[in-house]
Amino acid sequence: MTRVLLVDDHPLFRRGLAYLLSGEGFEIVGEAASGTEAVEAARELAPDLVVLDLGLPELHGIRAMGRILAESPGVRVVVLTMFDDDSTVRETLDAGADGYVLKDAPPSEILAALHATETGARLIGSGVTLPSSVDHGAPRESDGLTERERDVAALLTHGLGNRAIAARLGISDKTVANYVAALRLKLGAASRHDAARMLRER
Repeated sequence: MTRVLLVDDHPLFRRGLAYLLSGEGFEIVGEAASGTEAVEAARELAPDLVVLDLGLPELHGIRAMGRILAESPGVRVVVLTMFDDDSTVRETLDAGADGYVLKDAPPSEILAALHATETGARLIGSGVTLPSSVDHGAPRESDGLTERERDVAALLTHGLGNRAIAARLGISDKTVANYVAALRLKLGAASRHDAARMLRER
């Protein structure tokens, strides 16, 4: 189970996010309301994943992320924020974020970003306008598809939803969501529909 640290200065938002993630199999190991608290909590709790806002008191989110990654290079960080300007997106991704999603994104997109980190992929939310210098779909290791990703891709091109794909392949809905997120990243697709179209055109 992925251990998650939630960092946001709005208690109600943290509470709602904790409820959402707990229902999807994530373990919430701690919460922080400032950049300084985030660094300290990451040090003490050693989470697998940090979900981080940028507009934090005491220490800006990007600086907090830098300190967290310096102390724990293996931790994954998904930024969940309202900032969508080019310079912030570029600086955040260059600093090592594993995902970047806007707070007004649908829950499914937020969950996809978190699940994508489990496959070593980077997911950028569909509402984020990427600077031209940022590679939307760059996977961490290789842009080739794995055998299982090809299985999912074949069913995706036929318009099947996650539940139907899961039933065909004998895997869970969550696992399918992870594979679809990875396919989107490797293809540079903004949505599953774009991914299906790009796969059909291959």
